[in-house]
Amino acid sequence: MTANKLTYASLALALSITSPAAPNPPDAPTDLPEPPVLVINDTQRTFLSQVARRTLRDTVLGRKPYEPGYVPEALASSSAEVIVRIRQHGFLLAAITAGPAPLAVATRDAALTAAESLAAGASPDLDFANGALVEIEVVGPSQPVPVQTDWTKPRVLDPFIEPGVHGLTLIGPRIQHRLCPTELYTSDRVLADAMEWLAKMTHEDPSQLAKVRLLRFRTNHWYEPHSSAEIVSLHRGLTVILPEAVTAKRLDEAIALLADYMAYRQLDTGLFTYQYEPGKDRYSDEQNLVRQVGAVVAMSHHATYSRSKASLAAADAGIRYHLQGLADIPSIQNAAFLATNDGRHKLGVTALLCLAMAQHPDDEQYTVLRTKLVNGMLWLQSPSGMFATAFPPAVRIDAQDYFPGEALLALATDYGHNPSARVLDAFHRAITFYRDYFRGRPSPAFVPWQVQAYTTMALHTKRTDYAQYVFELTDWLADKQLTPANCAWPEMWGGIAAYAPGRAGVSTAAYLEGFADALKLARSVGDTERAARYEKVVRQATRFVMQLQVRPEEAYFVRSPQDAIGGIRTSPSLNLLRIDHCQHALVGLMKARQVLFPDGD
Repeated sequence: MTANKLTYASLALALSITSPAAPNPPDAPTDLPEPPVLVINDTQRTFLSQVARRTLRDTVLGRKPYEPGYVPEALASSSAEVIVRIRQHGFLLAAITAGPAPLAVATRDAALTAAESLAAGASPDLDFANGALVEIEVVGPSQPVPVQTDWTKPRVLDPFIEPGVHGLTLIGPRIQHRLCPTELYTSDRVLADAMEWLAKMTHEDPSQLAKVRLLRFRTNHWYEPHSSAEIVSLHRGLTVILPEAVTAKRLDEAIALLADYMAYRQLDTGLFTYQYEPGKDRYSDEQNLVRQVGAVVAMSHHATYSRSKASLAAADAGIRYHLQGLADIPSIQNAAFLATNDGRHKLGVTALLCLAMAQHPDDEQYTVLRTKLVNGMLWLQSPSGMFATAFPPAVRIDAQDYFPGEALLALATDYGHNPSARVLDAFHRAITFYRDYFRGRPSPAFVPWQVQAYTTMALHTKRTDYAQYVFELTDWLADKQLTPANCAWPEMWGGIAAYAPGRAGVSTAAYLEGFADALKLARSVGDTERAARYEKVVRQATRFVMQLQVRPEEAYFVRSPQDAIGGIRTSPSLNLLRIDHCQHALVGLMKARQVLFPDGD
């Protein structure tokens, strides 16, 4: 028997590839092939899970260790290290590695040691052996990481390590530590945290750092929830959503689940819990009022979209809470803004609350309040078209990528209810300033708010310069989308690699809001070529956002599934569930549903 406890770093990178060699991600060196992994099909995975389960049963019953009477030839002839983890209700109870050895033997040995460690502590019984979750990870061959500089420096490893796909092994004169993809994935950490931890392993003797070697590897990963369940195969800790899964029915399910999840996250005060960390089973104590009001926008939008009573109640509670900060502007007649306790009075808070009231199912009840907020926002616009981004005495002109676009969208949405020459003039002046601003310093964050605002006004006014501005922004951002042509990993397809090649995350949800509106505008103006192109972009981005939603089978390591299932991850390999990420995903998916399936099916 060759079993030993792994040295874990309680960090999280997740993976499971079943091909011997996948293409390199776009930012990886072309002369560095992917490390291989053993090909294991679902039948063989089921067999290995049964070996581990039978071993666990026999151990808790005090029987002789299980010896498989039959082993499929492919498993008998393939050797590797195998990790067996035992979980119950999300808690990790044992994690043992065995091998290298033939796969069935390594699985049996790891399961036996795991079961023995359990028996020594909690005296598990047959019900436990049948009901516990048995997770298996098969480690593929390691490959040196050809880092020419200090690997502890930030981002040095980015060209070589795909988050959630590659594990890392550190080998030095007196140390050896390994971080499996799954370890990183299930503890809400990122690659930088892993590297910081690995670097600390050499701190007792910094001179040894130069002698340390780094290896990368991939794994096969799956689990069996209980003895009578089918196995769940994972890749990057996920169950991969195929492009054909973007259907009206699947979108409706995702939208409803996400809206219910957001309503669940609302407190009695009307605020939402800001961020849930599934791997640690805790909520953060961070706060951001702009993002809080953004969540109210999503609930108000969904209440109108679906007539959901829960979303309506959430929207009403959120609006009531934030209206406590309503403050008049003494120097301007019938003008107001939202004063916040932090004294920063950000334009985004006022803009998004105005938007939430304009998108409310009973928007007329807020007409008087919206008029005051509209007047307040217009007061912040200079003759050049630029908006100050906070109300006095905290006037600022930074955050131009965000708050002016939010204000313009609020103004455009209110204009649909109450047309105003002042709003028309505000847009006329703003396009000159912000078009030049974008061309001088293009930013992905700038695009979705401006696109939504100017799409709305282009549809109202039929101005071709507004439509061309929308298309200029959208074309620029859509060009950063990951597809089979530039990305090896199917779970990443549709994501927008806005800031680094091959890297995409939940920002795609916000971009989807703009893409969907741009598609609607392209259709409206009869630009069939652009509409066809945008429809493909929207469909692929929708797939990616659906991929980010936590499904029950992906919450195997979560101690409180109701706090995770339905939420939206930060990225495919980082499980932090922030409320504004959910907000953007909910609005983006609703808009995608309407433009992809306008006939309702």
